[in-house]
Parts: sequence; C-alpha cells; structure tokens
Amino acid sequence: MTRLKTAIIDTKILTLLKRWKELEAATIKSCGAITKKSKNPLVKTLITSIANDSAKHKSILQLIIDSMTKKAFVLTPDEVSLIAALLDKHIDLENEAIAIAEQAVKISKDPVTRQLLRLILEDEKKHATLTEEINGLKFSTLAKIT
Repeated sequence: MTRLKTAIIDTKILTLLKRWKELEAATIKSCGAITKKSKNPLVKTLITSIANDSAKHKSILQLIIDSMTKKAFVLTPDEVSLIAALLDKHIDLENEAIAIAEQAVKISKDPVTRQLLRLILEDEKKHATLTEEINGLKFSTLAKIT
C-alpha cells in the first residue's frame, strides 16, 4: 500500500474514531439523565453499566487516536514478563468467576435474573480472553498492539 493510501485510510479512520468517541461521551451524558430521572434500581444499575462501558470505550478510543497521532504504543515481552505472575493469578480469578457465573445462570429460575447473569458472564469471558492474550505476549519476540 502506498504512503498516500495509508494516509487517506488513517485520516478516514481517525475521523470515524473521533466521531465515535463523541458518541460515547453523548451516551454517558444520556445515561446520566436517565439515571437521574429513574427511581427503579434495575434501570439505574443497567444504565450505569452502559455508562461505564461507554467510558471504557471512550478511553480505549482515545488511546487508539493517540497511538495514531502521537506515538504508537509497543508492548514488549519483557514488559509482560514483569507482570506474568500477576496475570496468571488474574486469569485464575476470571476463570473461577466464569465457573460460578455459569452455575448461577444454570440454576436461576427467574428470566430477568438469568439474563443479567448472562450479561455478566459474557463480560467475564471477555476479561479472561483479554488477560490471556496479554499474558501470551510474553512468548512473543515483540508485540505491537494496535
């Protein structure tokens, strides 16, 4: 790919990422208005969860934007090896949470509770996968995460 094509793609993706980040900020604000108005603890909890996810997304999007416009981020195996033991313990925690969540989903009788538990279970699975991917980088010679 030519440098010009790469620059055009980078400009397009940067535009998209910046707009996406604005939407996440708007989502956070909208969630705040909803939680302020609602008295229902279920609604407040779920909407707060959405706001927290949007805050996380906004932070990740900013990291990507910064890596494209300022300095690319690099994670070396040496950096991962410094936290490898902690990552191993964290993976164990996530796997235990997954096992408990799976049991809870299986025995839950209430459909709303079961759905809420499934949402948490999916998050736990994502956490475990992400932690395992980070931990796996210690076996790489050099990893550039993009």
